[in-house]
Amino acid sequence: MDYSYHAVKGVKESFDLASEASILEYKDSRIFVFEQTPEWTEIFNSTEGLTGAKELADAETPPTLSEEEGYQVSLSNKRFGGAIEITETDKMKAGDSTVMIDKFLERQRNDLVQDNRNLFLTNIFQMLNDAFDGTYYLAPDAVALCGTHVYKSTLNTFDNSVTTVFGPDAIDDLEEYGGAFVDANGKPRPITFDTIIVKKGSDAAREAKKLFGMHGMTPTSVADINIYEGTYTLIETPYITPTNKLFWFAVASREKNPLYVGISKMPSMNEPIVQNNEAVRSNVTGYYKIGVRCLPLGFFGSTGSA
Repeated sequence: MDYSYHAVKGVKESFDLASEASILEYKDSRIFVFEQTPEWTEIFNSTEGLTGAKELADAETPPTLSEEEGYQVSLSNKRFGGAIEITETDKMKAGDSTVMIDKFLERQRNDLVQDNRNLFLTNIFQMLNDAFDGTYYLAPDAVALCGTHVYKSTLNTFDNSVTTVFGPDAIDDLEEYGGAFVDANGKPRPITFDTIIVKKGSDAAREAKKLFGMHGMTPTSVADINIYEGTYTLIETPYITPTNKLFWFAVASREKNPLYVGISKMPSMNEPIVQNNEAVRSNVTGYYKIGVRCLPLGFFGSTGSA
């Protein structure tokens, strides 16, 4: 085998480590639930509360409560990746220079890490960008992430979407919504929203910093996401698209996070293959699953259009 084959093989470890690190940076973004799992298909079952509690007479046996079954969701893996390749022409240009081959491979490796990362992040943040349309991702009741949701029992509904521009009135309405929330049977189930998600650099982000008194605070950074702590936790992300820059979301961190990212195989470089045209190629593949795993009880969104 020529040097280029062994050189491609030699960048595998550095690529795999860099690729995994660039993706796991977002594990602590507080926007998604990240899991590393070997399961090809994951099934999520939810419940909508217990019913049957009552006041008891002195000698009365307490009734067995009835579990209200919720929706079942099944998420399966998607495959993604790319490849790097050294052509015969590349090898001819390099001649006997192993340094040139190494530099060429290093540039390709870095670009591929970045491209895979961008694809992965674009896809997982699509759950926010698609939150009101439901073109790509639906909640378990077949409604967009933010919309009018129906409990499986069909006894009740809730609407976690508005069009209000972010500001003091919007937060007042959010607090009222959370305080008046009820479960599938109409029983009070107040929700405390404590996290706001906005597009980085948007009017909503600037308004949130003014409203929550976060000017001058040094944010905690997770990759290119800023996290400000205050009355609310404010999260700024660049992956809400410019078209959707008015979008803002509220999350109740104590509730089950509906936005799920399950990684079965981190993007990793496979064994180099010598092609019929004398090129040396190495494919990079990974597997992950993303989706809305439960009814978004603790998730609220606004298009910011009115």
